[in-house]
Amino acid sequence: MDTTLIPRAPIVLAHGLFGFERIGLGRWTFARYFRGIPEYLRSLGCRVATTRVPAIARVSTRARRLAEAIDAAFPGERVHVFGHSMGGLDTRVLLSDASWTGRILSLTAIGTPHLGSTLADFAALRAGRVYRLLDALGIEHGGFLDVRSRDARNLDLSLRPPAGVACFSVAGTPEPSDVCLPLRRLHEVLLEVEGPNDGLVSAASAEAFGKVLPRRPLDHLRQMNWLPPHHTDISSSVTPDPLPVPVHESLNPRTAAFYAALVANLVEHGFAAETRSELVATRA
Repeated sequence: MDTTLIPRAPIVLAHGLFGFERIGLGRWTFARYFRGIPEYLRSLGCRVATTRVPAIARVSTRARRLAEAIDAAFPGERVHVFGHSMGGLDTRVLLSDASWTGRILSLTAIGTPHLGSTLADFAALRAGRVYRLLDALGIEHGGFLDVRSRDARNLDLSLRPPAGVACFSVAGTPEPSDVCLPLRRLHEVLLEVEGPNDGLVSAASAEAFGKVLPRRPLDHLRQMNWLPPHHTDISSSVTPDPLPVPVHESLNPRTAAFYAALVANLVEHGFAAETRSELVATRA
């Protein structure tokens, strides 16, 4: 990747189900959803904002809050969105809003269940008591239902990519031995039912929208740089992509290469700053 070229417009990172921007107390931050990724993208020269929407609400509610968050971060500006998991669905719903025509230049959906997940179907069968409790507490939890196979497929049919918006999708398909321990059993189950997957979302579901980008050997959690890198990530002398800048020790090299490739994809599709003065203005 040519490190002198970056997208002209800023990048918005949209989180998935159970997501958050940060967990902290005052100045202290204990965890971030996109761990180290905004800092890495800024080191490439990109302008970046992370967003926060209701963690388990329906995509329609989450989309409205995503719109508010984008407006707060980049008022009136056109943006690119990297939507992880349900964040990709939120952005698709936002793209269907006529008032947002022209504001979103591109959507890159990462591990997004465009066709839902059988894991959500199984969970819905067993979680009736939990859902009733959430109803009693007045907590909107429709996001769980939106990613059931039937509901997600109906949503997919109703949300066609709008003209003029570049839409991409990318799936994670790690080897079973590379799946992090919390997702390993889920990966095994989904492999039997839907085929290659990232531990929560199958490749078939993740690739059902937009232009499909090359699959990546990253499970659903490592797509956000959660959990320590697998030993092969830090011991191998070969990385999937050349890294344009040094990677902080807390960032999984495969995750860094993945996001560098997503930025490069935007550049390759004509979204780069076109002049030196424009590049300087973008980085200012």
